[in-house]
Amino acid sequence: MRHPTDPALVVRVLAALWRRAEERRRHDSGAGIAEDGFPAPPDARRVRRLSQRLGLQAMRCVSDAMLADRAALVPGSADLLATLFALWAETGLDPSEVWTELHKREQLGSLLMQLNQAQGNVKRRVLKPWRVDSTKLP
Repeated sequence: MRHPTDPALVVRVLAALWRRAEERRRHDSGAGIAEDGFPAPPDARRVRRLSQRLGLQAMRCVSDAMLADRAALVPGSADLLATLFALWAETGLDPSEVWTELHKREQLGSLLMQLNQAQGNVKRRVLKPWRVDSTKLP
């Protein structure tokens, strides 16, 4: 059996979760491609219900984490991800947009870390434009 953090396994599980969310959206709402070739608009009631469920599950995950209740945090986190994917499917958001945004942030963070490390431990005066250097009045 592969280690749970194996990237190929993670990708496969997330892809399956997305497929299931898309299939459920099409099945539940009869949504799909309309006659004009555009995706059907999201159902406002379903979006509201999914949003409320997502917020509740997020609060439960936070409380489980604060209480160090790992046994409750694991299934709660799985529910949270499944509901998030369902919300994305209902609103027509493609997960690749989120993955691209996360990748940009990771790249920017790596770049900033490299820039900070390249400067070394050079001691220099921190400029504070709001601070007055002298108490003498003109």
